[in-house]
Amino acid sequence: MVCFPHLIRYHVPRSFLNGEGDNTLVLFEEMGGNPSLVSFQTTRVGSVCANVYEKNLIELSCDRKPISAIKFASFGNPDGSCGSFGKGTCESSNNTVDILTQECVGKEKCSIDVSTEKFGAPDCSGAARRLAVEAIC
Repeated sequence: MVCFPHLIRYHVPRSFLNGEGDNTLVLFEEMGGNPSLVSFQTTRVGSVCANVYEKNLIELSCDRKPISAIKFASFGNPDGSCGSFGKGTCESSNNTVDILTQECVGKEKCSIDVSTEKFGAPDCSGAARRLAVEAIC
């Protein structure tokens, strides 16, 4: 983790934390700082994303909360990354958002085979097809 003295908030990724036991955070305050004024906040994930190639299994889960909506879903060659996905140049004619809504919304987790049988067979000129999804928790 990189810290900058002018920042007032720092993000500690969950992957840095030990879920099985104690975690120790060491603060080095600038001269004149007061580390007793530091506070901590735990936040919950608001959305989950997946980007999975055809013939694989996609698994979505919201940390023991139900999936409330599908914000984005595209099967073909979607662009972007989590939070900024967009449709690519080839796209399934099936309504991918509707399929994922039926399969996942209201559930704490869902698993779906990424296949042309499920999502249709867009012509991506020989390029590998994949499913990109952003679900709201």
